[in-house]
Amino acid sequence: MSNEISLKFGSLTFSNTIVISDIDIKDDLQVSLTAIPNSCGSVAELAKRKYLTISVEGSVSGSDVDDLRANIDTLKAALYNGLQKFTKDDDRYIYAQLKNFNKTYKSAQKLALFTATFIAHFPFWLSETEHEDDRTPTSGVGYTLNNAGNAKPRVKIEITAPAGGISDNIKIENTTNGQSFQYRGDLAVGEVLEVDNRYDTDDFEVLNDSTDDTVNFEGDFIELEPGNNTIVFTGTAGATVKITHRDCWY
Repeated sequence: MSNEISLKFGSLTFSNTIVISDIDIKDDLQVSLTAIPNSCGSVAELAKRKYLTISVEGSVSGSDVDDLRANIDTLKAALYNGLQKFTKDDDRYIYAQLKNFNKTYKSAQKLALFTATFIAHFPFWLSETEHEDDRTPTSGVGYTLNNAGNAKPRVKIEITAPAGGISDNIKIENTTNGQSFQYRGDLAVGEVLEVDNRYDTDDFEVLNDSTDDTVNFEGDFIELEPGNNTIVFTGTAGATVKITHRDCWY
């Protein structure tokens, strides 16, 4: 774990010409309220995180006007590059994109102050370390997966069919939170069923040998609770199950 802030955005590392003076991180939570007729108060749903807003203040310097402009160009080229990894220490990151950029020139145009505002639409910090649990579980027998974070991470599950394949006989359950799914399709020997809860992309995916097969999927896209989770695979003996996640924090 880092003992100091080391800010990075995409390929840009802040240096002696681009200096950060302040970082502000704001949570935006969605709370739905329903009025109670003829009564004071209301009914509130459990608040959910919508996104994070990250504001960074700093300065850009140059030896003269042309050097300052070149350094500002370098900064803006890195910031205006879509969704990128935003890291403020060495072991956790978040995906964010630039929303606003403002600059003010100071000191005979050898110094500029700037504010850059980023939006992170998946509002959780992720571990740089990717965790993979790859095993051939015993059908119906639970085993433990650990999420060392304090929030629920996105998870990708890959099931590889053994000799003889699998026919309508795949179920995965996280008994810790009650989530489960059933797959009703067939898997030929060596083929992989991938159930992706937005781990690789922002889309839910159910792929049989890389081909969409959502029609044969029913149930939940699995998440992990903070701490230990008990996973149960029910299906054909010899199938391998690989579960991939990154520990996740508020």
